[in-house]
Amino acid sequence: MLTIKLRDLKMKVFVSNKQGETLMPCSPRKARILLEGGKADVVKRNPFAIQLVHGSTGYKQNLTLGVDTGHNEVGLSVVSETKEVFSAVAKMRNDIAKKMDTRRMYRRQKRNQLRYRKPRFLNRAASRRKGRLAPSVQWKVDAHIRLINQLKALLPITKVVLETGTFDMAKMKNPEITNAQYQQGVQYGFENVKAYVLSRDRYQCQCKKKGCSNKLQVHHIKFRSKGGSDAPNNLITLCEKHHKALHAGKFELNVKSHKSLKSATTMNIIRRRLLRYFPEAIETFGYITKANRYQHTIEKTHSNDAFVIAGGSHQKRAKERIIRFKRKNNRSLQKNRNGYAPAIRKQRYAIQPKDLVRFEGNQYQAVGMQNKGAYLKMTDGVKAVVKSVKKIEIVFHQKGVIYA
Repeated sequence: MLTIKLRDLKMKVFVSNKQGETLMPCSPRKARILLEGGKADVVKRNPFAIQLVHGSTGYKQNLTLGVDTGHNEVGLSVVSETKEVFSAVAKMRNDIAKKMDTRRMYRRQKRNQLRYRKPRFLNRAASRRKGRLAPSVQWKVDAHIRLINQLKALLPITKVVLETGTFDMAKMKNPEITNAQYQQGVQYGFENVKAYVLSRDRYQCQCKKKGCSNKLQVHHIKFRSKGGSDAPNNLITLCEKHHKALHAGKFELNVKSHKSLKSATTMNIIRRRLLRYFPEAIETFGYITKANRYQHTIEKTHSNDAFVIAGGSHQKRAKERIIRFKRKNNRSLQKNRNGYAPAIRKQRYAIQPKDLVRFEGNQYQAVGMQNKGAYLKMTDGVKAVVKSVKKIEIVFHQKGVIYA
């Protein structure tokens, strides 16, 4: 089942011995010789890894894993004294919150409109929610941990170095903040956010138009539906008349959108959780990485940062790989769309997106199921086709992390 053309591989092949212990990676040519000679078996396809059938000397080098933690992209590099063994950039998912909102919408519709169910508010104990993170933040923490553990399972890594970020949100909002001002924020002395915003704007409509009404309201500069927050710098005072006109699209508000601190908050959480999960890891910081990059005249990229973090300077570089995360299952079991009959799934489909399939001797990548699982949309990288699942053979089921 795990067949692959090794001549198409351009990356190093991961190797483990007979006992399952990780060894130094080998070239695709050497891996092909071992497989054809019956001296090794394929144990993993993505990333490609083999296991030796017979014993080996168990030769290893001291490898250091450098991790450039991030909100959107994570840099990874494994370096020895003479060369870089592995280099990659992992693309993080930023659609978790949107997917959760979609699932929540479908579930509420099913519980209230399709079949009524008495609401249950006490079905989650408070003890279970202690220390709980938002799903989007928890996923990013788990993704970092998963990447590090996978590389430690594929390579004989002896040291892990993490570049983390510590952000002072109060200082980012107000560079002049000092001492007691940390306890007395901009809203100190006001009853709520609205009262502060009205006072800050001197109880005047900020649309710079004539004919304002007397009633004042608070408007989100960046809408909540587009990721905006209730922070004071995302709020502005408008009169009721111009507030309605703005939402009706009769004019645009020429105000600079506020800077979101969501990513900085997430990175602070990731730092604490990673250092707690990997107590043996060495922590470093961005200013140190920057100085080392300048010293060795290395360009600024996530993979280059990870290379420097791991202690890289003069070593021969490896080809950069791209790591993507695949959503394993769409958990919205029922979807009601205008013009379509209700789509209800009672079980998970055998073929999932990103899986490799074969149709009439050609290999394709699955895009998604159609017509309640009767047909599959797939692509060869250029053109997409839809065929019956009865004529399709599964070649390889992609896992949650895809190495390209």
